[in-house]
This record gives sequence, C-alpha cells and structure tokens, in this order.
Amino acid sequence: MYLHLYDSFLNNKKYNSFLAKIETRLTDLGIGGKIFRLSPLRNIGELLTEEVRNGIKTIVVVGNDKTFSQIINLAAQFNTAVGYIPVGAENKIATILGIPSQEDACNVLAARIIEKIDLGKVNNTYFLSSITVSGGQVTIECEDKFKVTPQNHNEISICNLRPLLVAAPGQGSYFNPQDGLLEILIKPLASGFSQIFKKTTSANSSVIPFKKISIRSRDSLPVVTDGQKILKTPVKIEIVPKKLRVIVGKNRMF
Repeated sequence: MYLHLYDSFLNNKKYNSFLAKIETRLTDLGIGGKIFRLSPLRNIGELLTEEVRNGIKTIVVVGNDKTFSQIINLAAQFNTAVGYIPVGAENKIATILGIPSQEDACNVLAARIIEKIDLGKVNNTYFLSSITVSGGQVTIECEDKFKVTPQNHNEISICNLRPLLVAAPGQGSYFNPQDGLLEILIKPLASGFSQIFKKTTSANSSVIPFKKISIRSRDSLPVVTDGQKILKTPVKIEIVPKKLRVIVGKNRMF
C-alpha cells in the first residue's frame, strides 16, 4: 500500500496539470494510493504512525528536497520504503538518488529498486544529505581520539551524500551512504564570483571520515540539517548504518 504526501506548495493552481498527469501515471502502473496534502496544521508524525499501523508499506514524497528531508526525519522511525517524485528546481537529493523529474519518477517507483542507506543523526534529529556549521570557530572532537579546530574562514559540512559541487577525492571513496561513515568536509569559503560554481577538490579541501563526533564552540552557533532545521552547538553527530529503505534509480550516484 502506498501513501503519497504532497507538499503544500503544490496547492498552487499551476501544478494542477502536473499532478493530474502524475496521478494518472501512478494509477496506470498500479502504484496509486492514499493522497495527503501537507500543511502546518497537520501533525505528520501522528499521520505516519497511524497509516503505518493501518498497513502502509511505502511512503512517496511529492515535492522538493526540503519536503523529502522533512519526511525522512520522521520515516526513519518506521520500517517502510520511501520514494520520491521531485518537483521544481531544488532537487539535488533526487539527482544523487538517480530519480528523474516528473512522470519519469513514477517509472522509478514502479521498478522498485530498494537500497538500504545510512542516515546521519545530530542529537535526536536524522539527516540524509548534510549539515553545516557556520558563524564562528568550532572544535571538532573525533571519536575521543583527536580534535580538529578549523580556521574561521573555512566552511564546515558534515556529509552523508556527496555534495554536487564537490569533485571526487580518492576516486570516489568518500560520501558513500552505504559505507557506515560520515565525512567532515572542510573547505575555504568562496572569495568571489569565479568561485561560486567551482568544484571543491581534494587539493583545496579536507575530508575526514568518522562514525561519531562532537562539535563545540565558545559561542552558540547555528547547525542547519539538510538546509532547513536549525539546531545550536554543542551537538553530537553519529552515523546510523542502513537506517533507511529508499527507492532509487539506476543512475544513482553511489
């Protein structure tokens, strides 16, 4: 049984035609199901708990990366498969998972290639892609073995999926969401327009794999998970191996 969760931005009339095509395609493929539209007034955690109890086996997110990341943090608590139909421009996670846009994403759902992937966990919040820390100097304590104190003009990301603008150091040995590791990515902040679209490589960045770290700072600094949820330092971060069952495409980037 499928549960399709529509982001609230899809209530805009301009998406009516798109949603009609998606729903027709899903029905033709035999993977239609219940449809719920997300809203600030609806408790999504309670909804998922009830629907899983009622037999839902697959949660399909229809929206963008922000929508997907929001649902992942909740879906990680259940033994369900999670699918994704990306809409709009903010779909970097979809690209990494090998999921094309619009109607072609329905074909990926129907093919049902399921991979178990790792999730990161910062305090009590799960994240799929990455978290970032900015605004001041921090100290990173790595598994009680050593400490790293990056310079203030560096950007610090904790990554599970490969950032799209990062070249593959070590011939792709990093940023694999199935290797039981997260990576600390420390890179110089962009210093001009020419740097905005330049790939970060192993020559000008540092990558440190780990299973568990703590991040501390003298002043409380923002910690942003998957570009949306803001926590504050100090935080503890760890990898949770094989936590999520996700439907992926054959062109996935891992």
